[in-house]
Amino acid sequence: MLARPRIFTLMSARTIGTSGPDTEIVEREPCDVCGASYREEVTFLDYQFDTWEKAEFVDAHQYVYAVTRRLYEKLEQAGLKGFSARAMKTSRGQIFEEVDPEHRVVIPEFVQLLILGKANGPSGWWDRGEVCPACGRTIWKPTSRVTEALFAKFSNKVAAPRLVSADTWEGDDIFFLTDPGPPVITDRFERVLAEQNVQGVELQPAEWVS
Repeated sequence: MLARPRIFTLMSARTIGTSGPDTEIVEREPCDVCGASYREEVTFLDYQFDTWEKAEFVDAHQYVYAVTRRLYEKLEQAGLKGFSARAMKTSRGQIFEEVDPEHRVVIPEFVQLLILGKANGPSGWWDRGEVCPACGRTIWKPTSRVTEALFAKFSNKVAAPRLVSADTWEGDDIFFLTDPGPPVITDRFERVLAEQNVQGVELQPAEWVS
């Protein structure tokens, strides 16, 4: 049995730009039977920076993240699992061009962080419904716990933790659950971020369940 590390929901990361014009996104029509939408698939990422400020972990699209090549190599060197990298493009938005027209700020190489890890669980935020007979996906029903968790840091309240079934975890250090929420990371992943002084990543504790 795998030793279980502490786990956290990756609530947010720096958003200092937006998807650029060369971003390629594959969208699928919602299921005809249950109406559930599919998560958009970013097949090529162009992140258009409004500023940089030495951020090394950025939220590039919904649950799509970009990290500097330097940070990615540190994650690899630490032996972490559950991710890979994809080449991407970085560009400068109009705001960036206006404040730095001479390009004195040099944006380092970034890669798209592909999250490959998966696990399951009762969620803790959404209520699990039936499995759709057409698309085979679980129908998750939103609850007030979702909003409470998203705004917990502004209300000084303790949010309900995401719940992960321990027997579905395959040892990955970053992974998605089958619910509609953001990824989960282990304390090993969090430790590398802290050691590399990565700023702007917001975490909330998650919990294992049997």
